[in-house]
Amino acid sequence: MIRAAICDDDNSQISALKAMLTEWNEHIIITEYTSAEQFLFSYPDTPCDLLLLDIEMGDMNGMELAHKLRRKGDMLPIIFITGYSEFMQDGYDVEALHYLLKPVNKEKLFAVLDRYASRHSADSRVIFSSGDESVCINADDIMYLEAFGKKTQITLRGGKEIECTCGLSAAAEKLGENFVSCHRSYVVNLGFVRSISKTDVTLDNGRKIPLSRRQYDTVNKAFIGYYKERSK
Repeated sequence: MIRAAICDDDNSQISALKAMLTEWNEHIIITEYTSAEQFLFSYPDTPCDLLLLDIEMGDMNGMELAHKLRRKGDMLPIIFITGYSEFMQDGYDVEALHYLLKPVNKEKLFAVLDRYASRHSADSRVIFSSGDESVCINADDIMYLEAFGKKTQITLRGGKEIECTCGLSAAAEKLGENFVSCHRSYVVNLGFVRSISKTDVTLDNGRKIPLSRRQYDTVNKAFIGYYKERSK
């Protein structure tokens, strides 16, 4: 299930985009925001997988919102919606998924969404036990896992932390091949890895995770393979 957010201060534009998203996938979950500030207040407590973001808004415009997310290391996929082509270079600077001019062409939007969906695992939601409750987490949102005794702390994009009552190995077994053990106390999601040295794995948000000497070759090979696959 894909969760999309639309952030635009024009209600008619929100309605039009919502209709197109629903036509593309009737099961998509859509959350609406009329300002960048409203989105930031709700996120990441109301997480999303994809953000359709207007650039020209009120006190905080869409580009400023994107820069705030990226400075925190949050690589949430963003599709910019705007009436002005001069913002296109700025969109590249924040690694936007795509840039669409108003009025949005439905076929062009669908092409972008299809490309996004091909990389997004619809079956990536995993259930973990946390205290007395079960928590459903999108594996694509998990940055890394850290062992704390017999428990595991799961850190999500945006910095939210969830304590899982199972051990690190048991938690990692629920996840896919994009998760690799870099240390006896850490498992990282290759999708958030920026670089690898002989002693550390550096994530997109600048967080450094210890890398044991015996795991270096395995992790480095997996890291290179991960990005080669996505560059095809």
